[in-house]
Amino acid sequence: MKMKDVLEGYNYDLPLIDAMNDAELRPFRRLLAGALMGESLDAGYFATREMADAYFDLWNDVRKGVRYGEGYLAFEEILKDKNPLQMKLWYLTCERDLNETVKDMRWLAILANRRGYMARAVRESGADVLHVAARNLVVGKTPAELVADKTVWN
Repeated sequence: MKMKDVLEGYNYDLPLIDAMNDAELRPFRRLLAGALMGESLDAGYFATREMADAYFDLWNDVRKGVRYGEGYLAFEEILKDKNPLQMKLWYLTCERDLNETVKDMRWLAILANRRGYMARAVRESGADVLHVAARNLVVGKTPAELVADKTVWN
């Protein structure tokens, strides 16, 4: 059997499914893995990485005794942009211990990177790289799109 045949139609969410089903993994990490399900490969990685970096910068600010440092400014931009994945991750993590959250978000960024890296393996095998984000499968407007233009909610 050729590698192309094995990787044809590869499900890029498999690493996330594996993490969600890993009984030895802390429940919160399993929840974070589920938050990435159905996200596009590139946006999933870059949005997660930006959040992980912002949490690290916030942790570093706290360690240095800086109140409005790089982490605060990074989160100010992230929260202003209202990227749906980042908002989901923010609400999942914003009330947790900062030290643990830094570790968990670094773990998630690595998982998102591994997930996206599979596109290279698929391409090198000669199989078609095909991944459709769940958001792209929605017919019509989503609730987020419907309320986005209402200033009372923004």
